Amino acid sequence: MTTTNDKQICNELGLTVDEVDEIVAKVETGDLSDYDTSRVMVGRPLEKKPMDTISLKIPRSRIQAVNRMAREAGVSRSEFVRRAIDNELITASRVFRRGVTPAA
Repeated sequence: MTTTNDKQICNELGLTVDEVDEIVAKVETGDLSDYDTSRVMVGRPLEKKPMDTISLKIPRSRIQAVNRMAREAGVSRSEFVRRAIDNELITASRVFRRGVTPAA
């Protein structure tokens, strides 16, 4: 059943209801051949591990830099920060295993 809202949305997207139905039918069967799946899409993390939220204060200039780099990497700010933390944890564990105390 097509509603007025559906028609308005389709009109804004420049598609007909039939075209949207065709796209939906393909995607629902797993046919993603019309889409570039080689790039990671920004959105919720794919990890199914439980996640907690942290809060911290950092200078505004650093937030702006993180936003810019995340945009360039094509990921969300949260994903960019998760990756930065992962990279630092890897580096720190290598340093600590060698018995070297990193500079503060």
